[in-house]
Amino acid sequence: MTRRIARLWPAQGTRLLVLLMLAFAVAACTPPEPIPLPERPDVPFGQGRIWQIDREGLEPSYAFGTMHVDDRRVMDLPDAVEAAFAKAEIAAFELLREDEDAVIDELYETERLRLSGDQDLEDLIGPVSFGILRWHLNQRELAPNADIKPWVMWLYVGGENLGYVDYERLQPSGHNMILDDWLESRAHDAGKEVVGLESPQEQFDIYDKMPLEHQANLLKLTLDHYSKRKAQAPKFQFYLDGDLAMFVALWDDYLSRLDPETAAIIDDRLITDRNRIMVERMLPLMRRGSTFVAVGAAHMPGEEGILRLLEKQGYTITRLH
Repeated sequence: MTRRIARLWPAQGTRLLVLLMLAFAVAACTPPEPIPLPERPDVPFGQGRIWQIDREGLEPSYAFGTMHVDDRRVMDLPDAVEAAFAKAEIAAFELLREDEDAVIDELYETERLRLSGDQDLEDLIGPVSFGILRWHLNQRELAPNADIKPWVMWLYVGGENLGYVDYERLQPSGHNMILDDWLESRAHDAGKEVVGLESPQEQFDIYDKMPLEHQANLLKLTLDHYSKRKAQAPKFQFYLDGDLAMFVALWDDYLSRLDPETAAIIDDRLITDRNRIMVERMLPLMRRGSTFVAVGAAHMPGEEGILRLLEKQGYTITRLH
């Protein structure tokens, strides 16, 4: 999701370039501290990156967990992923780049991101947290905007990945596209039917319709707990290893630092609710033909993950890699 907010600064070039500059404005100037890793949980579909989805009378479909980065190691796809991609007639992604580009200027127009009336970001998060934000952004000759909604600033400083993912160690692929967009481009070139499982408006609303107090809680957590840390949790390596159970562990660790009500809201809005919606929209595609679904890897594992939800619909799920 954080890749979306990068579009607020189109003059800086690609989405990823802006994201890398902004997401680590808080973390980059401070000494690293190790982050203790939580225990690996035993969850459904906690290992793997691509699965085959079968049901009697239907062609096989496939679910591939992505990571929203531009890195040559991520784009060096396993043979099983390339084979599944080649077989599929339909390619489905969280959000289509072409849909996003068509509405982004209107959707992320600055006035829509501003607090209403006399609301002030410093009042919402408190002077200590606002001071942390100001100090760290000043190191990059940036300044916090006091009339911008907390969720915007939360994504600006890295969102839920700050303290867990070290984007500074990425090895750019040369495509100037994140993995999802690169696959979408390839699907168009191959003549596949290309479908988005969510709309830009739906993704925008995930945060924008969250109660303001919970937006503020998210931002305060990021600033108060992670402002002095560089990412030490090897989430990128977990992805390459297909260790999605550790994605669940890190997400649960993040949620545990929030107040319970905010944690429940962000878990529902960012993960659980979207999993159900994406499965609902995958089903008619898979009934029409072999479908290659590529969405963020965090949506795959767990009892409420996409793969378990498909099992509950009567599909057989087989890990391919």
